[in-house]
Amino acid sequence: MAQLSSLKSIIDSSDESGRKVGRLAGFGSIFGIVAAAFGLLIGKTLIPIAGIEWEFTNNPSFQWTLGGDSQFHIFVGIFMGLMAVSFLFQAVGSKDLSGTLSSGYLKILWVGFISAAAVAFYLLTQFPGVYAAQLIPDFITPMFSLGVFFVIVWQLGAVIYTDSSKTWVGFLAGMCNALFIPILALGQAINPILIYGAYGILLLGQLMSLLFWWSPMDTIREYARSTKKAKFAFGLSGFLTALFGFAAVMFGPIGIEQGVEVWFPWSTLVNEMTYLTNPALIFGLLSFMLYWVMLAPRLGARELKAAAIGEDIIKGGIKWFIAFLACFGILAAGQAGTGLEGVGVWGFFMVVAPAGILFLFGASYIAKTDMVTGLPLVVTSVFLMVHPFVLLPLILVPWILIILTQIFLMLETWWRGLTGFSQASLTVIVSLATSISIIFFMLGVFGSGPLALWPTNRWFNITLIPGIPAAVQGPAIIILPLLAILIRNVSLAGYSYGRGYSSGGVLMGISVLFAFMIPVIAGNQSVTHEANTGAALLLALYSISVVLIMALNLNLANDVEDEGHGFEGTLIRMATLAGLVAASAVLILMVIVFAGMPTPEQIALMVSIMVTFVVSTEVLSSLGWLISGIRLGMLKVGFKFSRLE
Repeated sequence: MAQLSSLKSIIDSSDESGRKVGRLAGFGSIFGIVAAAFGLLIGKTLIPIAGIEWEFTNNPSFQWTLGGDSQFHIFVGIFMGLMAVSFLFQAVGSKDLSGTLSSGYLKILWVGFISAAAVAFYLLTQFPGVYAAQLIPDFITPMFSLGVFFVIVWQLGAVIYTDSSKTWVGFLAGMCNALFIPILALGQAINPILIYGAYGILLLGQLMSLLFWWSPMDTIREYARSTKKAKFAFGLSGFLTALFGFAAVMFGPIGIEQGVEVWFPWSTLVNEMTYLTNPALIFGLLSFMLYWVMLAPRLGARELKAAAIGEDIIKGGIKWFIAFLACFGILAAGQAGTGLEGVGVWGFFMVVAPAGILFLFGASYIAKTDMVTGLPLVVTSVFLMVHPFVLLPLILVPWILIILTQIFLMLETWWRGLTGFSQASLTVIVSLATSISIIFFMLGVFGSGPLALWPTNRWFNITLIPGIPAAVQGPAIIILPLLAILIRNVSLAGYSYGRGYSSGGVLMGISVLFAFMIPVIAGNQSVTHEANTGAALLLALYSISVVLIMALNLNLANDVEDEGHGFEGTLIRMATLAGLVAASAVLILMVIVFAGMPTPEQIALMVSIMVTFVVSTEVLSSLGWLISGIRLGMLKVGFKFSRLE
């Protein structure tokens, strides 16, 4: 029987190695190769993405051109038609792969066929019907919308190769196909030479796709967890995302304000039809962010144990919310680059989408005790949302740190097969450091601002940096206390990680919600109004956070007691209950005082009471976090490196 079983396994393995992933699907890649060669020949952006120019004349009769060429719509129709045929063959020929993976994700190929065919059909049939200037907007808007839909599907389809294959062929197929759109967008915004580079990368990607489909079926992963090369692709895509973002940071939004270099957010308009930063740069960044998040690794038990994180870092609702933000951001950037009047309405989403993605990635890493990767992402995301401008170093330095930490993470995914650094000790240190900074801000340790900011001048010293006008450094200074609370909150989520508390996850979710509200601070008439709005957000976030923090502290007290440290556990519990009583008293006082029209003296009294409450709460909580970090062994976790065998 043993010999028969061995013979059967040999036959099965030989059948598996002889069976191709998708013979018919490979012919689709041949059409993709032809499309890439056609793109190289034409040398223009043949997908309707942000930044494609159009113009018209009425002298002597109406004429208009799209993409700088009267035949542009025909070129796009040919290119997208070839891509549609490519998707069709791949969709039909991918049934075996879909069955092997036990996944319906490959149905995205059918959507790709429909979207590519729709773009080709629309350009070829509707362009000739534009015979007057007033008809151009009705043609342009749907064209860019269809282009956005195709780009989203294209990026989602590129994930198939990287995620399913165990070989470098699948790795290169997915990576090159995913890089095509961002580099094409860079070429549209920076240098047309990059457009040729984009088609060259597409050509390589389609060649690798052909090899992928005609490879033996045993090159496909057997298990649901991500392969080593897929994890490395995640690390590499994070690094490349940082580079694409750096291009969007450097090209366009840097300017001078009262003699000081500042960075203008991506929503800044030059006029009602033009953005200061080319939307194509944001378009390319968001398209690759979509690929990045969809590669979020699924780790096996061995990796989870070695990483000491217990579960995947980016997964479930957070993963799909990030993907939604990326898709909506791509739509916003696509419409912002149409060159039509009224495109300013999309500016808010061009800022919130990429910044929100960075914040969610960073908060997720920090919540899993990976400060090294997460902290630069959170800090950068907050400053990206500051309006109407922010000091240039506050954008450049954190972004450079993102690039460096993503390099470390990329090396980590390759050498040890892990996708994060579990550093619980840094969770304790950062939580304490940010709590101390909150105390300093509330006590006015960093100095006081002008009396015009009263009653918030003690918190927002907008003359903190010598030699820089208050109006220039003001937006950044106003956001610093809020940034401290946001970092403190997501850091505290690391305490609850692996312990079954729900308060840590809710604390992170509340922080994400308030982070998205940062741009509203700019919707004021002066620095004084900005300071008042910033203070309102600050106190609102703190008020909600303090309730969740107290719940977290009570849970930590129970765990410390369970570890055999009854005195410390009781101390944490009593301090938390005292804070709860104080919070109730402050709330009642605020309701009584602000029920009518409070006098300046009453407002000053309430501000003093709130400052006293915040400082005392932070001191007692910090003591509890330090005790918990020591007694629960968190200060001993981290800085241990071992390679998976």
